[in-house]
Amino acid sequence: MLHRKLFMPLVAAAAFTAALAPLAASAAGEFHFAPTEAGVTRYPDHLRQEPSRDKVVAELETAQKQPAWNSVSRGAPWPASRAGQPTTREAVEAEAIKAMRAGTIPSGER
Repeated sequence: MLHRKLFMPLVAAAAFTAALAPLAASAAGEFHFAPTEAGVTRYPDHLRQEPSRDKVVAELETAQKQPAWNSVSRGAPWPASRAGQPTTREAVEAEAIKAMRAGTIPSGER
């Protein structure tokens, strides 16, 4: 008998929670539950402004025209874009030494 006294409130609480779950899920949409004859209230300012299908299709077509699309579509990262002339080893070493002397990056071994 003791088990029934403990089990029944748990079942009732679970049923109540399950009944309210759809109402909580609808809070992000344009329509919200209302205890009126209509059953819902419309809030147009809650409507998400997602990109249009035309914009998404145009972005996809632009991405598919990229040379790296074949590998990127299979999970590889986008390659880094190259801007300007590549830096020589001597220029990188000189820049690192200048930064170490200025104290903007640590120098020496730890």
